[in-house]
Order: sequence, then structure tokens, then C-alpha cells
Amino acid sequence: MNAVATAEGVRRKVSRRLLPPLFVMFVLSFLDRTNVALVKSHLATDAGIDAAAFGLGAGIFFVGYAVLGVPSNLVLHRFGARRWLALLMLVWGVLSCAMGLVDSPATFYTLRFLLGAAEAGFFPGVILYITYWFPAEDRGKATGMFQSAVAFASIIGNPVGGYLLGLHGLWGLEGWKWMFILEGAPTVVVALAVPWLLTDRPEQAGWLTPGERKLLADRIAADLPDEKTKVPPRISRIISDSKVLRLMFVYFAIQIGVYGVTFWLPALVGRIDGLDDVGIGFVSALPWVFALLGVLVLPWISDRTGDRRGPLLLAMVLTVVGLAGGVLLPPVAAVGALCVAAFGFLGAQPVFWTVPPTILSGAQMAGTIALISGFGNLGGFLGPYLMGGIEKSTGSGANGLYAIAVIVAAGALVATGFRWAGTQRRSVAAGATGAAGAGQAKERSNDDTHHALR
Repeated sequence: MNAVATAEGVRRKVSRRLLPPLFVMFVLSFLDRTNVALVKSHLATDAGIDAAAFGLGAGIFFVGYAVLGVPSNLVLHRFGARRWLALLMLVWGVLSCAMGLVDSPATFYTLRFLLGAAEAGFFPGVILYITYWFPAEDRGKATGMFQSAVAFASIIGNPVGGYLLGLHGLWGLEGWKWMFILEGAPTVVVALAVPWLLTDRPEQAGWLTPGERKLLADRIAADLPDEKTKVPPRISRIISDSKVLRLMFVYFAIQIGVYGVTFWLPALVGRIDGLDDVGIGFVSALPWVFALLGVLVLPWISDRTGDRRGPLLLAMVLTVVGLAGGVLLPPVAAVGALCVAAFGFLGAQPVFWTVPPTILSGAQMAGTIALISGFGNLGGFLGPYLMGGIEKSTGSGANGLYAIAVIVAAGALVATGFRWAGTQRRSVAAGATGAAGAGQAKERSNDDTHHALR
């Protein structure tokens, strides 16, 4: 078998083995963090949680998320993904079920904060894990497949959540309590299986042949960043490096778009006359169908062309246009505009995550990816909080989309400066066989890091 065919065979084998469980894990993660969006009105009635309190509670998840992301990722890098991710899932699954105990703003804030702390290590941990298993030229597609779970979770989550709300009165429990319990329980079950579903590192993969393990290791080694482009290793230098700061702000802008819409989409859809809980759930799923297209199409284009900045900018511009349309257009057309925004903000993420490994490696990459993710996800705090505060003061949550659109537009402007990153070309990876091939690939990869993104 020739080198190209072997590389393709390894990619397919790794993808078939690892991406399905990671996908399922992220579906459960996203459901457990966002299903609260469907019960905004129910919490107001049963627990006295008004729009501002709901916005704060929905967003406070990301405060806990930001605080524990870095130490969690360092633990994963040191001790391995299988057991650590399983433990995180077990804890957040139990906390998700416990959301059914909310009876006041205080318990709402507490459980949302703890849920965020428990989930903090999952997403940045998987982004790091993907760099262990996929060469640079495949990371956009692999990350896109993983992040397509967000769209899938939203497509099924809104209708399923609407159905579970209909269980109101069963065994004396309100429907929203059943929703939290029955959507948190599968997370606990899957957590118990994770240690057997994942493998920590390629060298431990008994399901790869020795030749396949070596080929994969050589291709990944060829992607390590050149010393001229790497961020300095000391933490004080990392957090003050302009590249890292720009990455943090751009990811913050993307996330404020994602969660500003996610937590308020059902309320915006509720402006359409004649929809009950189930109807709102189904209509709220429509933008996520387009998000699924974005998360698959844009990374494929980015990997195929080697262009990271172009698809990222396109995605962020579409997000801005869609958010503005969500305010300016009548209810039905506004849902169509949010479909455009969803295509953009979800498609932006896997493209974005191909950029940090071009300047990071090892434990430095583990900590900095979590730092970027944690700070960026503060957009998940600010987005819902901003939307809630604006609804309380103006009577319309839709007006908050203006402010979010401005922040996303600022992020797009910052992303125009991503000229320092480079990508591994397919022709480079094809030559990375054996020690000599790896050395040649490394040399070419170093040359590529000096090319500006088109």
C-alpha cells in the first residue's frame, strides 16, 4: 500500500473509532448546558425567576466554566483523556438531573455555576485530544464533525425537550423537572462507558498496527510549530502575547453570538402566533439544521484550501447579518435570518480551532487552549445576561441582538489580522513516511508557517 493510501486508511480508522463517542458526548454536554432555554417561562412561574435572573443564571454557567478550564486541561494532558472525561461527565450528569430541584434564583445560580465548573474541561479537553490524533490538514474536518454535535443536539433537543415538558403532572412532577432528569440521566450512563470507548494516545492504540501508529506519529510530529512562530512558554508571556489575546477576543465574539441566540431563540420564536411548547421546539430547531451545514461545509473548505482566515471571516460576517435580520424582520422571516446566523457562528468554530496549534505545543497548548476557551466562553455569560437585561429594561429581548451583532463584527475585524498562522498542506502530509519523510515534512511545514492566510 502506498504512503497516501496508508495515511488515508489511518485517518479513516481513527475517525471511525474516536469521533462517534466524542460526538455523542458533546451532544449530551450541549443538551445539559442549554436545555434551560426551554423552561424560561416555567421557571418564572414556579421559581420566581424573572428575565434578568434567568439571563444571569443561564450565563453564570460560563463563570464556573472559565475558572476551572485551564487546570482541568492540564490534568487531562498529564494523566490522559479517558478517565478524566468520564469523571467530568459523571459529575455534570448528576448536576444536570439536580436542576430539577431549582426552587429559587439562589438554587438556580448555584447549580448552573457548578454545572459549568464540571463541564469546564470537556470541550477544551477534546480540542486538545484531537491534536493528539489528527494531523493539521485533517483537524478542521475532525473538529467540524465533533462540533456538529451542537447542531444535532439543538435539532433534537428542542423537540424532545418540548415533548418532555408535556409530561407535566406525571408522578406529581412538573414537566420541566422531568426534562432535566431525563436529559441528564443518559450522560451518567455514557460516562461509565467512556474509559472503554476512548484511547489516550496513538502509541497506546492496539487497534492500529505498528506501522499505522508510526505513520500517524510522524505526521503529527511534522505539524509542531516552528520556533520562530511559537508563543513563549512562560505563562506571563503567553497571556500577554498579542496572538493569544486576539484569539481570546475572537473566540469570545463567536461565543457571545452562539449563546446569545441559543438561550433566547425559543423566546424569539415564541413571537410567532399559534405555537405551543412543542411547536416552539420544532421551529427553534430550524436554525440548527443550517448550523449543521455550516459546521461541515466551512471546515471542509478550510482544510481543502489551507485557508483559515477566509472561511472564518465569512462565517462571522454571516453571523452579523443574521443577527441583525433577527431584529429587523417580522417573526417568520427573522427565523430565516437566524438560520443564516447559525450557519455562520457554528461554522466559525471548527475553523477557529485549527489556528492555535500553529503557535502552541505540549502542556503549553493544553493550558492555552483552555485559557482561550474559558475566556471565550465568558461570551456565553455576557450574551444571555445582556439579552436578559435589555429585555427587562426595554420589554424586548430581540433588541439585545443588536449589541451582540456589534461585538461579533468587532471580532471579525480582529480576525482580519490572523496573518501569522500557517497550515500543513496535503502534499506535505503525503510525504511524511518514515523518519526521512517526517523530517522533510517538518522542514516544509516550517516554511508554510511563514505564509500569510489568504
